[in-house]
Amino acid sequence: MISDRDYMRELKPRGPGLAVTLIWVLLACFVVQSVLAFHGRVDVAGALGLSKRGLLHGRIWTLITYQFLHSVPLPFHVLANGLGLYFFGRSVEERLGTRRFAWLYLLGGVLGGLAQVLIDGVFGRETTVVGASAGVCAVVATYCRLFPDRQAMFSLYFIPIEMRATILLWVLLAYDAWCALFPVDGVAHLAHLGGYGTGVAAVAGMNAEDGWATRWWRRRMASRPGVTVIDGGKVRDTSRASAQGASSGRRPADWSREIDPILDKIATQGIHSLTSEERAKLERVRRQMGGN
Repeated sequence: MISDRDYMRELKPRGPGLAVTLIWVLLACFVVQSVLAFHGRVDVAGALGLSKRGLLHGRIWTLITYQFLHSVPLPFHVLANGLGLYFFGRSVEERLGTRRFAWLYLLGGVLGGLAQVLIDGVFGRETTVVGASAGVCAVVATYCRLFPDRQAMFSLYFIPIEMRATILLWVLLAYDAWCALFPVDGVAHLAHLGGYGTGVAAVAGMNAEDGWATRWWRRRMASRPGVTVIDGGKVRDTSRASAQGASSGRRPADWSREIDPILDKIATQGIHSLTSEERAKLERVRRQMGGN
């Protein structure tokens, strides 16, 4: 079990968010899967799990459905993934936003699952993969890259060990790489590695001013009239913003002077560093600009 102690200290009352909602969805799917498997004799994992054979037969949807299944009936698998989402997902979702967090989670699951079944296929192993671990690993890696100096604690055979988030990521990578080389426990360690890789690549692309994702997004939007990209890559309709500003007596330049220092603070110190006054100001300007 891994926890983020700094986040728990800084946590303020807010809505549950997608990370917490995902935990409840995973638990609900686990209960349904268990009931169908042991009372209805339905092989849910065989039907919706991810496998090379299934992909070759065109069952592309299993790249998504497998992420909502777990080993049954013992709950340890789903609980471990739920704890990862609970302790790390909320910080990542708050930094990236709900939409990008959802893409990160699902993409980590897709790429991690593909890594597992394709490499297993190369070595002649036919496996069926279930579990949210790849997506959760993408979230954990993203957390460790976004907040490298935070202290994180994990449990090794019920022994609590605390270390910096960036060191934790290296430990997890080394552990899963070793277990992938010597697969004896039936865990999809290659899927974990695919998830970690997704998280690291996502932060490299989204968090840096010259990251690949930032450059691609700016090039894509540069040719569109009447729009600009601000606030972490979010698209704003400048013509609409100007009209809204005129009706409220405010100009875009006024907004820029007001929120630029706040955005700079988020970029350097994280959104948790904002005061309640700064959060209120940012929300007020967002509403005035017609943001969602």
